[in-house]
Amino acid sequence: MSSLLIVVGYTLLLLFTTERIAILSMTALLLILLEVEYVRLEHKPRIAAVLDGAFRKHEKDNISGAVFIVISCIICFAVFDYWIAFMALLMTVFGDLVSALMGKTFGKRKLYRNKTIIGTGSGLAANVIVGVLTLPSFLIVTIPMAITATITEMVTNKLDDNLTVPLFAGFLGQMIVIFFEIELPPIEFTLLGLF
Repeated sequence: MSSLLIVVGYTLLLLFTTERIAILSMTALLLILLEVEYVRLEHKPRIAAVLDGAFRKHEKDNISGAVFIVISCIICFAVFDYWIAFMALLMTVFGDLVSALMGKTFGKRKLYRNKTIIGTGSGLAANVIVGVLTLPSFLIVTIPMAITATITEMVTNKLDDNLTVPLFAGFLGQMIVIFFEIELPPIEFTLLGLF
């Protein structure tokens, strides 16, 4: 869920500054995270042991997912249309969260490797909901992105799904927009009721 802060942070920067400054800010965040990871992994300070609970089992001796989600944010927002990047990143956050919670809680039957039918189905439902809430009039884009995000999350094993899911889902969404010459809505934040 902390990945959501990165997406919201980029959006706020985009609202109050320029796209270039928003991307540069994300790059600065990446550099800070890389430095923290360097110290944590190479020098193993005592304070890192206190923070072990914040990392997943496979992240304790490897780069954390936070680095990969920031890399994904930079690539997605730099390459894809805003709404495609936004959707791909939210599908990464919510699809992964829901599939993990439902799969670990209720999943009994395996679908693929350690992924369960309940977890994968729940992740797909979350991805579809994200797409429909983000761009309700563009199901030709959102449904294929949701399916791609779900399949990518299911088959990703050695790579970090914080990197693969948004890039594959976003790429497909952007290709659909280009191929069908779809005009996405302008970036307006009046929907938030804040501006």
